Amino acid sequence: MMVRMQEVHLPTSLAFCNPSIVAGEEGWWVLVRALDPLPYHGTQQECLSSENWLLHYADDFTLKSTRKLDDQKIRQTCPSARNGLEDGRLFLWKGELWGLFSGFRRENESFYNTMILARVREGEWADPVVLPSPHCHDREKNWMPCVREDELYLFYSTQPLEVYVYSGGELRPAAEKLGVNPKSRIAPIRGSLLSGSSQVIPWEDGWLAVTHHRRKAPLLKKLLMKHITRDSDYQLKKVLFDHYLLRFDEAFNLLQRSEAFQFEVKGVEFCAGIATKGQRVVISYGVRDRISRLLETRADTLNSLIKAQVPRSE
Repeated sequence: MMVRMQEVHLPTSLAFCNPSIVAGEEGWWVLVRALDPLPYHGTQQECLSSENWLLHYADDFTLKSTRKLDDQKIRQTCPSARNGLEDGRLFLWKGELWGLFSGFRRENESFYNTMILARVREGEWADPVVLPSPHCHDREKNWMPCVREDELYLFYSTQPLEVYVYSGGELRPAAEKLGVNPKSRIAPIRGSLLSGSSQVIPWEDGWLAVTHHRRKAPLLKKLLMKHITRDSDYQLKKVLFDHYLLRFDEAFNLLQRSEAFQFEVKGVEFCAGIATKGQRVVISYGVRDRISRLLETRADTLNSLIKAQVPRSE
């Protein structure tokens, strides 16, 4: 099994995490979020947790360029992103680099998040598209982009499975485009709501993605960290992230799922990207909101981790 690890660095004093990677014709593109160590600090402070940096690597991961992408025009013209663009998933669509973000807006002490599409144009984010919540929620995060036959699909959730297509400037259920409604053909994980993580990418004769389940640490452990050891990283350890590899068929039916895994630690980890070149697979993830890493392995290694599931009765 071949595994290669590479840490991502940025020329900024801010913390940075949650990288998202895509494969291009000339190497790899990586989007990294930089954040204030005290996000949302103060009653009227502008949130600094949404700087976005774009790195270009050669095929062998020699760094070719690093650039902070300006988002000021979007902040000024798009009220849903007034306080920035958070946790972007990078993807290629119609020959251009795009990001799918959770736009952040703060009003007094209330936080609002709206999904926003934007493309990279001349070193800045441009042409924002606001994607209203299908369920009228005030906070939307972690949708997963997927480009299929030049159409943009958005995975709202993987458990329960809910997929939309962005068509004619609107979000529509994927069933309207596919003719059938995608289904999960494996048993659900009891009591879990699986949130999106990576993009959904082509894989063999279907699709592959990384998703995550955010759960609370055991109560006794939380009490120990908070009141006895007074762990300075309590906020980053009181929740645990379990990750899963998911394999879909061509029509987005969920077929297989890996066992739960962590990349490095039991705590806050976040995967926002997966990309392939031939048999090479690179997964991008962050650790405890302060480390950004790229993990390279091979397709057969991931296939060995995906657990075959017994199909559900229809």
